[in-house]
Amino acid sequence: MTDSYRKAREIIDKSGSFVLTTHVAPDGDAIGSVMAFGKYLMAKGKKVEIINHSPTPFNLKFLDPENLIRVFQDDPGHCSQLIMNCDAVAVLDTNEYHRTRSMETVIRESPALKICIDHHTGIKEEMFDAVVSETECAATCEILYDFICSDNDSYITKEIASALYVGIMTDTGSFRHPRTDSRVFRICAELLDKGADPVFLYDEICNRVSKEMMQLQAAFLSGLEFHQNGTIVLGTVLQSDFRKYGLSIDHIEGFTSLLMSIEGIKVGVMFVELRDNIKLSFRSKGNIPANEMAIHFGGGGHFNAGGANVNGANVDELKPKVLDAVIKYMNKV
Repeated sequence: MTDSYRKAREIIDKSGSFVLTTHVAPDGDAIGSVMAFGKYLMAKGKKVEIINHSPTPFNLKFLDPENLIRVFQDDPGHCSQLIMNCDAVAVLDTNEYHRTRSMETVIRESPALKICIDHHTGIKEEMFDAVVSETECAATCEILYDFICSDNDSYITKEIASALYVGIMTDTGSFRHPRTDSRVFRICAELLDKGADPVFLYDEICNRVSKEMMQLQAAFLSGLEFHQNGTIVLGTVLQSDFRKYGLSIDHIEGFTSLLMSIEGIKVGVMFVELRDNIKLSFRSKGNIPANEMAIHFGGGGHFNAGGANVNGANVDELKPKVLDAVIKYMNKV
């Protein structure tokens, strides 16, 4: 057992109640992580609350059939009490408190012990009591598989196996991204042996497209902006687009992949106008640092995939600033 595992295990063993959370606008790895880790802790007799800033995306709700995940803003008073009174808080699939948005202040102020389990770069270990950080892993769910198995692999039920598989599948882009190595497939084979159904899970996440979602995608593609001789592409989804088609941020999964599938593109940036901020998603190819672009705007991520949320911004005013930053980082290479 590694020292990082040991510290986290010590907190788990001596704590009776936990609050789990993840980053704003959670993806498959985020929801898979909180559900898998939550069910694991419950199996060990712990009291567990899962509280997120954002609602669970529509295509991931099947992972939470009991509606265990609370949304902080639905009842901030009660959720704050849960965070302040629990023994331990586990932050999963992010290593920055500000990525929990509305929950940041109360998490920081809580006397609870703090655990971070994550695969992103840039962690400040002094902010947590225990850190399990493995940046070489393709997904946080990959780390959780190892962590749970280091205790006892009998904890991995079909439910937990499914959640872990979803996290790995989505964060590897259905096994297309660079960190999809042989170990990823070996872990997924074990998860299938534990009951995860790859056909069912893929269909639930990727094959649930409505007519309105297709129309939004068509509008998104028709508005693409190309720069630097077709090596940079910017895509935009506005609040008016969501209203027109009766959709939300839940329904734009995979849009960034569309940007990067265009021949000749080296960097793609998606701008999503939300009610209170602009969400930026950066994607890059080769040795162009998408994470540094995201950090430039207060975010973070992986080398070829990063994200940030910019408050108080206007899309039209933000675009030239983002484009200038992208060109600067491309020229550094």
